[in-house]
Amino acid sequence: MKTLYVIGNGFDLHHRLPTSYGGFKEFARYSPFARAFERYFAFSVRYKTLDEVWNELEQNLSEFSVDDLIDHKTDYYDDDPHEDQFNYEVDTEIDNLTVGLVKALHDYLTPAEIHPIRAGTYLELDHDARFINFNYTNTLQRIYQIPPANICHIHGTLSGPTQLVIGHGLEHSEYEPPKPIDESRYTDEQLSDMFDDFSQKSQDAIESAHCYYNLSIKDTQSCIAMHHDFLYALHDIERVVVLGHSLEEVDYPYFELLNELVTPGCLWQASYYEEKERQSIWNNLKCIVNDVTRMALFEMTDFTLNQAQ
Repeated sequence: MKTLYVIGNGFDLHHRLPTSYGGFKEFARYSPFARAFERYFAFSVRYKTLDEVWNELEQNLSEFSVDDLIDHKTDYYDDDPHEDQFNYEVDTEIDNLTVGLVKALHDYLTPAEIHPIRAGTYLELDHDARFINFNYTNTLQRIYQIPPANICHIHGTLSGPTQLVIGHGLEHSEYEPPKPIDESRYTDEQLSDMFDDFSQKSQDAIESAHCYYNLSIKDTQSCIAMHHDFLYALHDIERVVVLGHSLEEVDYPYFELLNELVTPGCLWQASYYEEKERQSIWNNLKCIVNDVTRMALFEMTDFTLNQAQ
């Protein structure tokens, strides 16, 4: 049976590698990204603890409020055309939330590339299978000696030439920046009053802030195009085994495509770590496959070898 493994962060966590969101929070605590991230998300009414905020990091990136950013930086506004501290502060915050995130994540995950694997965590994998790896680490090559040609690192690698892909799933078309003011609807006096409060400098800063959504998106279509040859060669796959991926909505475009590409009767098996995750993973898998006769769940430990290799 030709098999495709889909690897998520739970795979590395199963091997006791330091890749958790909680660990990232502690590592990045004093980074420019963490300060900006917590400034805008820590007091969300949806969460009871700061850990919950970090555990849904990618989802939160899509809910960032540009208005909150502008309000937070208004103290730096000065209508002197020679002063641009307001614009600088807005640009810096956007940089902290985008480029700063990638840098902090890269620095945090790098030790996992050489971290020892705990005995008893090795999994029984088909070395002739193909792999789509959502992780940035080299665990498959380093520990399991999987040939690089058999692995699609869909979001890049720590040692790769391209920037790591991380972000929200808000499509470009779903976000609409504020429309320009229709000056024909206002009197000259009204326009004068508005522009007294809303200078070109302010407009530039707001436009810059709204660029955040495109800078922080997880551009799934570009990733699919980049790995087109690997993905479209999966037409013979008869079994998909999901190891350590929660199948959340942000990655649905990949899984929906896979479901279209693999053989019509392909079996989908997905792992769960704790019993409380079981139902949500089942529901997410059902949204993708929509055929319970081809679906199954298992605990990650079911794949564990009896003894370490």
